[in-house]
Amino acid sequence: MRAFVLGNYMHACFMHVDRLPCAGESLAARRVDWEHGGKGLNLGLGLHRLGAEVHMIMAVGADLSGVAVCQALVAEGMSDAHFLTLGDASGFGVGFVTPEGANFLATHLGANALLEVAHLGQAEGCLSRADWLLAHFEMPDALVRHAFRLARAKGLSTYLNPSPWRDVDRALLDMTDLLVVNASEASMLFGDRTVLNWSRADWCSHLPRLAAGIGWRGRALVVTLAEEGCVALDAAGVIDVAAFSVTQVDATGAGDAFGCGLVHALARGEPLTQALRFANACGAHVASRAGVFANLPRPGELAALLDDASPA
Repeated sequence: MRAFVLGNYMHACFMHVDRLPCAGESLAARRVDWEHGGKGLNLGLGLHRLGAEVHMIMAVGADLSGVAVCQALVAEGMSDAHFLTLGDASGFGVGFVTPEGANFLATHLGANALLEVAHLGQAEGCLSRADWLLAHFEMPDALVRHAFRLARAKGLSTYLNPSPWRDVDRALLDMTDLLVVNASEASMLFGDRTVLNWSRADWCSHLPRLAAGIGWRGRALVVTLAEEGCVALDAAGVIDVAAFSVTQVDATGAGDAFGCGLVHALARGEPLTQALRFANACGAHVASRAGVFANLPRPGELAALLDDASPA
């Protein structure tokens, strides 16, 4: 499998707190962790560790964290041909994490906001040779739309995780083959806050209607439901797959790991049900550990989960 990833880098700071803060409240953190992060970086590194050939365009600032992440990815065996230094500051993110693994995140794009269509043009040769294009919303809209137009013209399959949430315009939705959203993003995609209280069975009942309401015509629309697992809609109908039973430590990055697993399994030709199970295993692996960069899984690390007869 060959993937082209619209990468991004966020120097991530995680504050470990007893509970998530209320508006206007200050909390004392029990511990502070730093690591290399970003949805695009996670997608690219995650696919690379699963065995895909990955080319990634990524912007960093002229700061120590930008230098460090490029060195770390090269040490992993990834190509830095399209890693760009743009501006002074790399992207930055802050997350609050509770002992139960619940989290709250905020990000600033930094150098990611300086990526332009012209930069993508310099990498078009690699994009043309890929099988999949993967994107998210931690980068400028114009770049994502242009990349999807190129992908559509060249016959690539496309993956979109619209996070942090912004409205997905009609043209971009029509160019998306695989759309993955969590429950919060789904509530905004479908314009219905009541879905936040739904069970997996509720989603199975209502997802076809909701998808028709937004004119969905892609290959698969997937809603991830944390400990409930996930629900997906494709041409054959609705599929739901339970989550694996793990002790959640930190849910940060679990959705990115899920996306890597899903795309990788589909690219191998696995049916959607099996691909979702593999994706759930990737997400569970990350959620049961502290940190993302060090814990995006390699295939052998998933054996214990996947050998289990069934998810929780």
